[in-house]
Amino acid sequence: MKYWLKIGSRFVLCLCLMITVFSPLVAEEYAREHFFSFWGEQFDNELLVPLGRGTVKLLQPRSEGLLFTLPTGYKLSAVGVSPRFQIQGDFEITASFEVPSWKDPESGYGMGPSLYLRMHDEKESAVMIGRLLRPEHKHVFSTTLSTTVASKRNYNVKLYDTKTNIGKLRLVRESSMLKFFVSEGASEPFRELREVELGTADVDLLRLGVQQSDIKTPVRVLWKDLSIKAEAFPNHPESQAKGERYHVPSYNPAPQPEQISIYWSLIAGIVLIILLGTVVWVKKRV
Repeated sequence: MKYWLKIGSRFVLCLCLMITVFSPLVAEEYAREHFFSFWGEQFDNELLVPLGRGTVKLLQPRSEGLLFTLPTGYKLSAVGVSPRFQIQGDFEITASFEVPSWKDPESGYGMGPSLYLRMHDEKESAVMIGRLLRPEHKHVFSTTLSTTVASKRNYNVKLYDTKTNIGKLRLVRESSMLKFFVSEGASEPFRELREVELGTADVDLLRLGVQQSDIKTPVRVLWKDLSIKAEAFPNHPESQAKGERYHVPSYNPAPQPEQISIYWSLIAGIVLIILLGTVVWVKKRV
């Protein structure tokens, strides 16, 4: 009897040690978490901010979620909402959406809900996952990794067919690798679409938003909720001193290759005129 009591006590001791050692590792995987529900006309004004000029006029909190309505006749870019903090380390970001109705775009890349991240690194790395309707009735999930190398913006895009109007988008980074996940329904399991090398830089901007394909096609998207899990949230309002200005997220498109300056354009134009004049004069002389 004493022998079995001794064995049992040792087992309990080992179990306690395992819990003590491994539980901090599990807890530290995602040390911080924020869940934003847009149901019941909710919107966290302290931690979320409309992104893009005039965006606030395009948002409408409703009982069933946050409705984005992009009208026709305007060229809109970077429309969305963003948290007032950055994201550090491994993370898992999930957003639920519904598209009440579709209208086929005439041109452009596609329209619909999208989740966009921009990294704080030299290559200006960015990723996007979206549920889009493209011209010619092409319903897809779109995944993009973009980087700037030698002043040139490169896009690595892959598309996946779908028919769902309700679903979830998810981005997961583990170490330097990022995975794209989707769920085709309100409670369907997630499936992985692809994996890319992203790096370990902080996420400088998260944009929960809507893409518009062309100015002739309106877009309506209903966001249900947004979940952000990460190791840390730099510049979080809770970490800032009283009276200190909150982190204000902003979207600036990646720089394109430099264009020829107006000065050199004028010189090229003058040279061309002189050459043409010379050719005409020579022909007349002949």
